[in-house]
Amino acid sequence: MSETTIHVDDAAAEAPLVSRRRRRLSTIAGIFIAFVYASLVLAGPASAAITNPLDAVSPDLSFLGPAFNNVWVRVAGAIWALSLAYLAVRFITSWLKLRAARNGGYAGDMTDAGAEVKAAGVAFGGTASAGLLIGSILFVVQP
Repeated sequence: MSETTIHVDDAAAEAPLVSRRRRRLSTIAGIFIAFVYASLVLAGPASAAITNPLDAVSPDLSFLGPAFNNVWVRVAGAIWALSLAYLAVRFITSWLKLRAARNGGYAGDMTDAGAEVKAAGVAFGGTASAGLLIGSILFVVQP
């Protein structure tokens, strides 16, 4: 009697792990969306009943002088630009890894590189739109 060896495909073995990650991320996203929705919808009636003690207060760094204002704006801009440059390089290199894995026919590497491309793209998009996101949040919460 001969023994038969069964080989398990690596991609098939990792499929439940990817499915669990996807489920976990969708659950986290759903909870976050529900929290934001509840905060925006339920905050209206609650804020009408309570007087806000910080109603006349707004963030202002002008008391430190115009020289400090120029410096922190430049430092924040430089950090933002460096972040964008790093994320752009990371996105391009992960795209090249995906292309190399596709050309080589490596299914497992292709899956990993695809996830890396998605993560780098989302990180770059989020960083690039940080000014818009922060501005819109401040616009919404401003009295």
